[in-house]
Amino acid sequence: MADMLDKTYAGDLTADGLDLDEDYDPQMATPLTSRSEWLTVNPPASARLTATLAGVSARSRGGEDFRHAVREFLDEFALRSTDQSRAESIATRPEPTGDRHHDAYLGALAEHLATVHGLDRPPWSLEPSRFLDCFWFVSEVPGFRAIAIAQTPAAFRRRGVFIPERSLHRV
Repeated sequence: MADMLDKTYAGDLTADGLDLDEDYDPQMATPLTSRSEWLTVNPPASARLTATLAGVSARSRGGEDFRHAVREFLDEFALRSTDQSRAESIATRPEPTGDRHHDAYLGALAEHLATVHGLDRPPWSLEPSRFLDCFWFVSEVPGFRAIAIAQTPAAFRRRGVFIPERSLHRV
C-alpha cells in the first residue's frame, strides 16, 4: 500500500497505473442520477439540498449508522443538477469519523464522484488518512468478494476499499 500512496502524489495515476483523467472506465463509473421520473421532472429546490460528505462524517460521529448517512447523501447528490452544487457537496473536508475504514470510504467517494462528474477532486481526499493499509470488503456476504474485486471503482480500489459499483446507485 505504500507504493500506492507514493503514486497518489506523483500525479493522477492509480495503483494500477491508470490515468484517472483518461482511463477511468465509464462502464464502471457512471454518474449518479435520479432514477425517479417524477423527481427528474419535479426536483426539489436547490436550497433544500444540503447533504455533504462533511455532514456524513458528523452524523456518523454522532452515533448514526454510517451506511445510512452515505445512502441519504447519495440520494441527494443524484438530485443535484449543477456542477457547482455537486462540487460544494464534496468540497468541505470531513472530520475523522473515528473509523479508518469510513474515513477512507469518504475519500474514495469524493474522488469517485468528482471523477465521474468531471469535477476537481477535493484536496482532502488525497490525505494519507484517506487510504487503508489493508484491504476492506464492506460486506461479509458469501460471494461478495469476487463481485467487489471485479466491480470496485478505481478511487475505492486504490484505497483498499472494495464495494460493488452498483452500491453507489439507488433505485
